Parts: sequence; structure tokens; C-alpha cells
Amino acid sequence: MEKLASLHHAVTDEAWADSEPETIPSYRLFFPELDRKKRLSAAWIPFIFLTIALFIVSLASPVLALRKGNSGSDVNALQKSLQEDGYFDGPVTGYYGLLTQDAVIRFQKAKGLSPDGIVGSETRSAIESGSSASNNNSSFSSEAPTTQDFSPVSPADSFVNLETPTTPESRPPSDDTFVNPETPSPEFSAVTPPPGADRNEAVVSARPSLVLTRGNRSSQVTSLQKNLQIGGYFEGPITGYYGSTTQEAVIRFQKAKGLTPDGLAGPKTRAAMESGSPVPMPALQPAPSPTVTDDRIGFANPGLVLRRGHRNSDVTALQKKLLDDGYFNGPLTGYYGSMTQEAVMKFQKAKGLTPDGIVGSNTRIVLESGSQTSTSSQPDSSDSVFNEDSFIDEQNEDSSLNEQNEQEPFNQDLFINEQSQQDTTQENESSLGTEMTLKETISGKISPKSIVHSGQGLFFAQNMMYSHTITVYDRKYKLVKTLADTVNLEKYGYSKFTGKYQGAPVEAAFSHNGQYAWISNYQMYGSGFNKPGSDQCTSNQKTDNSFLYRVNTNSLEIDQVVEVGSVPKFVATSPDNRLVLVSNWCSWDLSVVDPEEIREIKRIKLGRYPRGIVVDSTSEKAYVAVMGSYDIAVVDLNDFSVDWLKNIGHSPRHLSIDPTGQYLYATLNSEGMVAKIDLSTGKVLKKVATGSAPRSMVISDDGQLLYVVNYHSNTVSKVRTTDMKVLQTVNTNANPIGITYDPKTRQVWVACYSGSIMVFQD
Repeated sequence: MEKLASLHHAVTDEAWADSEPETIPSYRLFFPELDRKKRLSAAWIPFIFLTIALFIVSLASPVLALRKGNSGSDVNALQKSLQEDGYFDGPVTGYYGLLTQDAVIRFQKAKGLSPDGIVGSETRSAIESGSSASNNNSSFSSEAPTTQDFSPVSPADSFVNLETPTTPESRPPSDDTFVNPETPSPEFSAVTPPPGADRNEAVVSARPSLVLTRGNRSSQVTSLQKNLQIGGYFEGPITGYYGSTTQEAVIRFQKAKGLTPDGLAGPKTRAAMESGSPVPMPALQPAPSPTVTDDRIGFANPGLVLRRGHRNSDVTALQKKLLDDGYFNGPLTGYYGSMTQEAVMKFQKAKGLTPDGIVGSNTRIVLESGSQTSTSSQPDSSDSVFNEDSFIDEQNEDSSLNEQNEQEPFNQDLFINEQSQQDTTQENESSLGTEMTLKETISGKISPKSIVHSGQGLFFAQNMMYSHTITVYDRKYKLVKTLADTVNLEKYGYSKFTGKYQGAPVEAAFSHNGQYAWISNYQMYGSGFNKPGSDQCTSNQKTDNSFLYRVNTNSLEIDQVVEVGSVPKFVATSPDNRLVLVSNWCSWDLSVVDPEEIREIKRIKLGRYPRGIVVDSTSEKAYVAVMGSYDIAVVDLNDFSVDWLKNIGHSPRHLSIDPTGQYLYATLNSEGMVAKIDLSTGKVLKKVATGSAPRSMVISDDGQLLYVVNYHSNTVSKVRTTDMKVLQTVNTNANPIGITYDPKTRQVWVACYSGSIMVFQD
């Protein structure tokens, strides 16, 4: 994901390992005698000129040494090269600190070079000749390394979203990539554009001419996104993270302006953008990105025009305001469809504004003030100024659906049009029986990756490292308790780990009497955990193992921990309570845990990126989705042998099983489909399209219905299992990723990674 992690402590340790040196005038570095009170003798003059000449020659040298204290893109490339060769296990920060120096020394010793920790011409040549970093736009440049870093640490969790791999062999299917907009991150160092980029866009410092490129995260990216949004090129949330959606928006802007469409926001691109935009690029001081929640009051950008086809947090705020004022009675979806447009027009008519359904400055002012306007006879020109821009309208959406599905993952399946959804609901009403309706929205300091029902009326939300918590709710939607993910591993017999450690809760599974919850942690934070895994990893990288927590549901306390593999994702318990199974994303295997002995008893190799697990009702077989393939592993829980269901579909992620054990269901993340598999034959009976990037799903207790969350479409689909027909699709807040079902209340709980839990009645 793109790596789902906050900056590791090692980043801070390395970046600030040395106290800031005393500021020394530059002339004292080369001519210390000039600091004396007495006049220089004539004998010094030739020496001074010689020194100046040597200094000028050194500046002209195409290759300069890198050493401790340097920072910039060259250091970034160095760290990547050393990391790929196995010498550097810290985060790529662009700062040459103690960790980097130690890695260089290890490399030099291995290559028979002088182990001085300085990357000169010989060391540089040795690194470049044996590294693949240059293939990743990371090769060293001939620019001089900066001795003062304008942005000491670049974010370790600035990663590229690779949700949809071209082939399962080509790159990891980034499973859970998410940039938490509530987590501020420091400014980043300058980057070197990839080969073929416009060299006029290349810069070497974090000045206003800085190149912004995919993977960056900063306040300057925030402003870039705002400017693109105002121009109608960007419809994603304002996150401050330069991902694929931002890159595509930049390319569209560049094409419209006759610039090289390379997706890099360099000085020419930014100058063209700023010349027509009211949002200036910020100075170097860091600024936190705005939060993206469903209960924001007001709008993030006073110059922004909102209209039909937009989807972002400002639309959510607009819908909330219209709902409070009695003009809007739909769900808070963050999508500006026909229902929102009609509500805006009703508001405009009531307030004497031109009823064009577009929220510009005049409409916005009246919305926020609640007052009557005196300009009823005048058109709201500022509301219509972008009428000829390339905002998506309904007609364009329909005609460009296939093109959008290929080119812009964020907009795949097109954010369900509100009016068409109403029509679909009416059409399916006779076969539906009931309709899903929004019952409650829970927010707070949460970033739920998953939501799981205990079977006994408790709902556990796992909030990853963005909150470092597990939040527990009851059937009345009340927060029962917030559990911190901090543990003392030594207390549970892991003597090599002393002190307090934090986890990053991902998924949960309950013992079948509901007494215990078993919770996986994406990674651990603390001394001894120096090589965390990520969503983009390989098993030979030997990344850190992590831990499984056991929570007693009576006391709601962590009472046991078990070490498992690297980046554990899904957890499942056998119905007979004999085993707990954990899929380990980065070690490519399955941990088998004995819940009585509280230890891992078996590790089963499965292949690239195992994810979802389900166990049959007899506790005889476990099915594991191997997301880096087309296959599902079948594990015999008696002898732990492995068989396979082959060619099920591209990137199977989550699994559900029919209560009778006859059918298995799999979400196919890269296909946007859900497959129904006959377990007696191992064949796929039918697939149905539910939305873009179907992630998790849950089956009703009678096996008649599947509820599927579609991560990029921001929807939940209700599927009838008999014929795999989508009966209903409802909108959710951004990034629905987890889902659970309560058979007693017939309610569906949805975890939205952007910071909320939505409860639907069915």
C-alpha cells in the first residue's frame, strides 16, 4: 500500500541522531587564519589562491562524496540501493544518518573497499553496478549533496498505490493501501525526475521550484490538489498525498495546457496552475492536511465551486448543511448527484438565488450565514464560472465509463449516480423483500480497517496504526471501551523484548463461544522491530514478525499474545475452537496457533500474499485466498497438507462459505467481481460485478445474501446467492473496507477506512 505505517522510531533516531552543529562562517572552513585579529602576511596569499582554485575544481567535479549529514535525492537513492541489496534495513528518509553510515560500512566491507562510511567514486560505482535502484528512477545524480536539509525526514509511509497489478507476477497487489489524512507528515526532500521527464522541471532543493511527484506527501501536495480541484481536474479527497489519482489529474491538466503530460508537477506545471488559481503554493513550513470526515462543518476551500459529479469531503459538508436546513433528505455520501443538485436548487429558489444547482461563492455565503440575499435578480456568476470546464456530468459519465475503468482507478464504477440508484432500487423492490437503509453513522478518533461482530452483541473495530486502538461498540451503537494496542511482550514470555510496545490492529476473529477475540497487528513498534514489512514486500526480505493479541471479551483487556509471521492480515478460528489461523502477507505463509497452548504450532508456506481465510463448519478444511495469484489454497486441518482451487480469478482477497458447506464465495479485487465456487467440483459457477475493488464481504446466517464492500466505488452491494444477482447498492462514506453482520438485528456494519462506521438495517 503503498506501505501502511507511520514513521518508525528509527526515522527520528537517525534524522536527529546528531545535535545541530554550530553555525560556522564559510570562510572559516577554508581560511581559519582570517579569523585572527592580526593582518595576514604576504606568504599566505599564494596558499589562499591555491585553496580557492582547488575548491572551484571540486565544485565542478561530476561526482561528489556522500557522507553523514547530507540529505537529498542522492541519499534517497543510496538508501534504496542499499536496502535492495540487504545492507540497509531502515526507512528511506533521504537523510544520511547513523543507520545509513553503518549500512555503507557493511557494504564496503563486503566489497573489499575501505570501510570509511563515505560514498565516494569507488563505493558509488560498486553500488550502482550491483543495484537495481537505477531501474526505479533512483540512480545517483551528479548534483552536489545538500549539507543542510530543508526537510530533514521524508515520510516512510509515502508509498505508491498498486491496488491493481498488471499480472500477479509483476508486482504485489497492494492490499490495504491507505493514506490517513489525519496523520500529519513532514515535508519531503527534493526528488530527481525519472528518465524522459521534462528536464526544465528538475530541481535540486525544496524551494518553490520543487518537483512534486507520485509518492510525495506534504502541504504543497495539498495545495496542488486544491488547485486541480478548482480547475475541475481532480475529484478525490484532499489528502496531501500524491497518489495515482493526483497523478492522473496532473496529466489531464498538462494535456489541457499543452505541457508535457508526465504527471510531474514541476515549476512550469505549477506556474500554469497558479496563474489561474486563487490557492497559492505554501512556503516551506509544514502544514497538516485537512481531515476528511463526514461531519465537517464549513468548507475547506472558500474558492471552490461544487457541482454535480463531484465527490469529496466538501460535498459531504454541503449535504450535512442542506440536511440540517431541511432541503436534503438523502444519505451523506460525499457524492454530488441528482438528489444533492435538486436540494441545492430548492435552497437557491428559497433564498432568491439563480437556481442552477451549482454551489459557488454566493450560494456558499448564504448557506454558511443562513441569511437572505439581496441579489435575487442577478445571476450568481461566480457559481457558473466553471460551466465550460471539464467537470464530469451525467452524460459524460455514461459515455466514458469503460475508459474511466481503465485509466482512473479512483473513479472506477463511477460513484453511483443517486437518481439511477433510486431507479434500480424500485426496479428490484419486488425481488428484494427489504431494502438496506442507513441506521447510524459512528465517528470519532477511528480509522477502522475492519469491523467484526462477536456473536454476542459486541462489535470490534480495528483502527491500525493511525489510532493504535481497538474500539468496542454494543448494539445501541454506544462506545463500550477503547483498547490501546500497547503491550508488555516480556510479560508474556518474550524476554528479548523489554519495555512497552505498540501494534497496529488489522483484523479480528472470535472464538465460537464469543469469549475471546484474536486480533492481528500489521506490525509492532518498539526496540527490536527495525525491519517492518509493508504491502509491497517479498518473503526473502526477512521482515519483522508481528504478534497476535487475545482479548478477553468479559474484561475487554489484552490477556495473551502470540508471535506469528510478517505482516499478519486475516484471522480465522475453527468452529471447534481447536485452532486459530493467521495469514502472513510478507512471509507468504499461514500461522497455525494452538489457542490452548497460546503458541504457533505450524507455519505453512502458501505463496504470494495470502489474505482471506474461512473454515468449514466441520473444522476439517480451511480455505485461504492467495491474493498474488488466481488461486485459493485448501488446507487440511488434520495433517496440514495443502491442495488448491485453481484459476478462480485475479487477486482473490476475501472468502465466505455457505452454511451448508456447498459453496465458497470469493471477492476478486482486481476484477471487481465476486465469484461463486462449487466446492464439490472446485469450479466457478458464476461471477457478478459489484463495484471497483471489492474488498471484504459477509454472508447472512441463512446463506441467502452476501454483503460486499467496494473500496473504490464507495458502496455496499447486496447480492442474492442463489443466482448471484445484485439486489441493491447503497453509497457509503469514503473507502469502505470492512463489514460484518448481526443476525439478531439484521444489521450490516461497515468500516469506512476514512474514519467512520456505518450501520445499515436490512
